[in-house]
Amino acid sequence: MERHKQLFDISKSVWQSFSSAPLVLTDYSLEASKVESPQWVYCQLSEDHVVLLGIDRNAGYQLAADMLDSSIDTLSEEDEKDAMIELMNCICGLLDRDHPADKCFGLPRLLELGGVKTLRNSLNKVAEVNANAGNKWFYIALFEDKSIGEYGGIE
Repeated sequence: MERHKQLFDISKSVWQSFSSAPLVLTDYSLEASKVESPQWVYCQLSEDHVVLLGIDRNAGYQLAADMLDSSIDTLSEEDEKDAMIELMNCICGLLDRDHPADKCFGLPRLLELGGVKTLRNSLNKVAEVNANAGNKWFYIALFEDKSIGEYGGIE
């Protein structure tokens, strides 16, 4: 429960520092049928921990618009992807780890659907947050597996 609260509090703080939309905790679970609709970002947090972030693409575009102080209709797909990666970078930079941040911390990267399914099905979920970001869904989870370091993460 402690990690769940930390994950939500950090995500909310970072999200709301960039976005005009509030981040509100919800009690629904991410359904497998919804896995295809968001933008997915993955980050190697430590030797045996990874973070997965999924946000509805429309919320991602709103985030990019807020970050760039621009209109949504002037943004490119690259702007939305860059905003997602920056959001993930900031969240992961604030999460607790048992080693210095410069050891094993990887840069966030976009993840394809196959990688999302592999990650969610093969690793141990430590904490998970389902939230609402301006009436769009927001999902973030911390996973742990001792074999991550051996295999170099999820591709």
